Amino acid sequence: MKKVLFVLAVVFLFGSLASFAQAQDQSYSGPPKLIRIGREEVKVGKAAAHEVLEAAWARSFADAKSPDNWIGMDSTTGSNEVWFVSGYSSMSDMEKTRQALDTMPALKVVDAKYSTQEAEFLSGSRTVVAVYRDDLSYQGVKTNIGTFRYLYVTTVRVRPGHDTDFVEATKISRAAHEKATVPERWSVFEVTEGMPRGTYLIFEPLKSMADVDAFPQTHGKTYQDAVGDDGRKRLAELNSAATISAETNIFAFNPKMSKPTKEIAAADPGFWTPKPAKKLAANTKKEAEKPAGN
Repeated sequence: MKKVLFVLAVVFLFGSLASFAQAQDQSYSGPPKLIRIGREEVKVGKAAAHEVLEAAWARSFADAKSPDNWIGMDSTTGSNEVWFVSGYSSMSDMEKTRQALDTMPALKVVDAKYSTQEAEFLSGSRTVVAVYRDDLSYQGVKTNIGTFRYLYVTTVRVRPGHDTDFVEATKISRAAHEKATVPERWSVFEVTEGMPRGTYLIFEPLKSMADVDAFPQTHGKTYQDAVGDDGRKRLAELNSAATISAETNIFAFNPKMSKPTKEIAAADPGFWTPKPAKKLAANTKKEAEKPAGN
């Protein structure tokens, strides 16, 4: 509730997609300049089967040495959706990755195998492209998304002709966060294709749900003093003038459906690249069969 109330006021969350899933493995350099989000609406009762399909698809792409990377995440609130997020340096970079995939016969076979099965599990899908707004983000470049488990996502729709109001409100909030040294981070992406103009996505990564519980404390007196009475008044005016709607949902990262960059995976190998269940079971059995004292 707090984040919704502050939408523009606290321009909130969405901390750092931090090198989300950039197409090429490279040294960490903050959020990608551009992201592509594949949004899939999963039919009721089909989530488990859909996960199995996507997990096999991701493994097959990895085995075939796909140059593309992505992070898959499941909605825990709102509509039953799965998002696949990839990061690029530009539209041209995204195009080159797509062209590279088209020249790899093994990947074409994989795509043909799994894409034909998806209709059974999905009720709809869309692809969204958005660009990173560093001027509206807070500590986005200081985060490796690989150490987090959830993404707090707020979708803001701005009235036509009021983008400058949204920008001003966000910058007021960012300045107050900086002054109060609020211990959170967010990254703002402006949608350019796939959704109505004036749509902004604000991402804040979470270690656990305890981070959500802490919102009232992290935006307590110190932060309120940093905003000030004049700031609150101005934010209320801008919020009223600019916002059509704002919706916040929480997504859980799903390593089974992801093909993360080496850097993201290295941040927590046990989470992003867990050992297959069968292998773990076999190792456990061998350990149990060892003679005592060995």
